[in-house]
Amino acid sequence: MNGKILIAALALLALGACDRKTPKPIVPPAVETPESQSPAIEEAPADASSPSAEEPAPQTPIETMADDIDWPTTKLHAKIVTSKGDMLVDLYPDQAPKTVANFVRYAKDGHYDRLIIHRVVPGFVIQGGGFNKYFNERPTRDPVPYEGDNGLKNYRTTLAMARTMDPNSAAAQWFVNLRDNNDQLDHYVNDLGPRYGYAVFGRVVGGMEVADAIGAVPTGAGGPFPSEVPIETITISRVDIVEDAP
Repeated sequence: MNGKILIAALALLALGACDRKTPKPIVPPAVETPESQSPAIEEAPADASSPSAEEPAPQTPIETMADDIDWPTTKLHAKIVTSKGDMLVDLYPDQAPKTVANFVRYAKDGHYDRLIIHRVVPGFVIQGGGFNKYFNERPTRDPVPYEGDNGLKNYRTTLAMARTMDPNSAAAQWFVNLRDNNDQLDHYVNDLGPRYGYAVFGRVVGGMEVADAIGAVPTGAGGPFPSEVPIETITISRVDIVEDAP
């Protein structure tokens, strides 16, 4: 099997595996890191107290096709409050009405209060909305119908629903795309029929540096998961829904 096709398949399986009532083992990370691009581990300089040694290296902006998109206007927003900082999200009820209504209801009911980001794949996604710090899965309502064909793409900064292999199985868990994952995660139709994707229903418009910081946390085994769990507990304090004044 072609390596890129295999990687894409693993990515789809991994996103679905975290939103099941009975947790299943997660496949290995879906991100391909060529050896030539792996960061080198160097010894600290002898004069570590010098100002130049303390200054962080400048961060290179991550390119994304999301910057070239004319995103829908909306009066509905969410603030995801985490132990790493806040993320402000635009929600798109016109494009994903059932998904947005589902997310808003979970947020207002307090479902997301004191949960954790339970999955981090560097350079791919961060995922939460299902488990508390003891890895107890919070009960969910019936899943929402599939809205992955709404035209919104899984570009970096977007918020999308996690699900199992059943396209109509999205419940409460969501993920933030850390890179342009549209090739792997978008709805697609060809002569063989549809390839079901993951429903984008919002976009991080403030605090994407928080998502990137979470995405840089080292991971390992935790709870029922053999890998991809942040070693540092990342808490979701709550999700606030914000509506613009009429």
